[in-house]
This record gives sequence, structure tokens and C-alpha cells, in this order.
Amino acid sequence: MYTSLIFFSCFQVFGIAHSLTSTPETLALATKLTLQEFQDDGCCYIELRSTPRDTQFMDKRQYIDTIVKAIQKSSIHLTMITRLIVSINRNSSLKDAEDISTIAIEFHKKYPDIVVGIELSGDPTVGNFKDFIPALSKAKNAGLKITLHCGEVCNPKEVLEMIMYKPDRIGHGTCIHPKYGGTDEAWKKLCELKIPVEVCLTSNVNTKSTSDYESHHFKDLYDADIPLIICTDDKGVFATSLSQEYRLCAETFKLTRSQLSRLALNACQYVFADDSRKKLNDKLLNFIDKNEL
Repeated sequence: MYTSLIFFSCFQVFGIAHSLTSTPETLALATKLTLQEFQDDGCCYIELRSTPRDTQFMDKRQYIDTIVKAIQKSSIHLTMITRLIVSINRNSSLKDAEDISTIAIEFHKKYPDIVVGIELSGDPTVGNFKDFIPALSKAKNAGLKITLHCGEVCNPKEVLEMIMYKPDRIGHGTCIHPKYGGTDEAWKKLCELKIPVEVCLTSNVNTKSTSDYESHHFKDLYDADIPLIICTDDKGVFATSLSQEYRLCAETFKLTRSQLSRLALNACQYVFADDSRKKLNDKLLNFIDKNEL
């Protein structure tokens, strides 16, 4: 019950953020400021995520178009590589999910260097993964990468279904290992498939899907050699930054500078921007070499 209340509180905050970005002008400004914050934090690559929605001033298509145009405009003065993942919220109707998939495909074809993926996210206690498979698969068949928020709450049946779907990445992955409410079957399958996991330490602790940093499942994933990508989740809602997430990870699990740099380097292999992997890899290798990590 406590976990459910925490999730409800977080999604209330998301609702407030949505109300403040209901016009093209405010949405474009929020996108610009978010990208600038990440670059100021030292990020060299970001996959921004957003769920298209109808507001009084925009429909879903205009919503994504506004974000894409803001990304294009920001790229003129930012050195950070920016890509966009279009989100389907588990609260969505199946019609909305289908519409979002169609919009994602449309913008992927028009802006393949910006719109690179689609995800299923939102309140993990709402909706059923299987219902969204048609919309996700349509996008996948059109060339978009797939990431799924998986195992944020204990739901062994759905967790296994998501892993067996073989997405390009999964988010959170909290309740997969048996000691966190998962099953031997799901954990064995994840270890076999080596699906990369987007790890969000602060988000998991704040939502109480993990009791504290020391109990975080990062260690189990790391020891099992599962590919890991350190992420912020929503940096505004959870009051964090990517550099802070790396710091917390290093301090909590006693990672050396070399191990930390290797985490960042390995993450480059799983970005959804295929054309940017070599550039990111070379940039990080140059940084590692210069700093003797």
C-alpha cells in the first residue's frame, strides 16, 4: 500500500508538469531548458522521452512536432547529441496507443536522426502489457527501437512476458531477480538474453520500489554481467542529475574510476542512435585516455 501511494504521489507531480507544458511555447521552452541542463551536467548524449497528448492548444502530432523542432533548434548551439523516444502511457486507451505508434512511425520516417524509439511506461499498477503489443510491434516493424518499463512492481507473469518479447532495452528491472519478488525463470531468461537494463537508482529509492541504495538490484545485474545504462528517469521529479546518479552508484557499490568509466563506455553500445555509437565511443575513449582512467 505504501509503494502504491508513493507511485500515486509521483504521478501527481507528472500531472502538474503536464499542465505547465500545455502550449507549444511552454513545451518548447521546457525542452530547451531540459537539454541545456543535461549538457551543463556534462552529458554528451541524451534520449529525451515524452508522451504525446492532446491539450487545449495542441493535438498529439503537434505535441511531438513541437519537441522535434525544439531539439533541432537547440542542436545549433549544443554539442550534446539528442534523440527522442516517444512514450505510450499504460493509462492510455488502446486507440491512443495505436495513434501514438502511428505518430512515432511518421516522425521516425521524417526525422530518423531524431525520433529513434518508442517505449511503454507510466504507472506500473495500471494496464496490461499484452494489450499494447500490437502498437509496439507496429513501431518495431517500422524500424523504431523498443524499451519497456519492466518490473517496477512485483508482477512475475508480466515481467516474463516483457522479457520474452525481447525489447532492445528494459527500464528499471527491479522485480526480476527472485530475491526482489521475481522468479528464477525470469532472471534466467534475462541473463540468457542479456537485455540491457536502464538503471535509475534515485527513482527506485524515491518510489520505494527499492528500500535504499545499498539494497538496490544494481549489484545483482552488474555481477550477472547484464548490460547496464545509468539513467536519471525524470530528473525534475526526482531532483537528480546523471552525474549524481553515477556518483551514487560509485559510492554505494564501491566502484573504481575505471569501472565507472567502463560502465559509461559500455552504455554507448546500446544507445538507440545507431549512427552515433562510434562518435560517442571515441569521445569517451579519448576522455578515459586523457584522464588515465
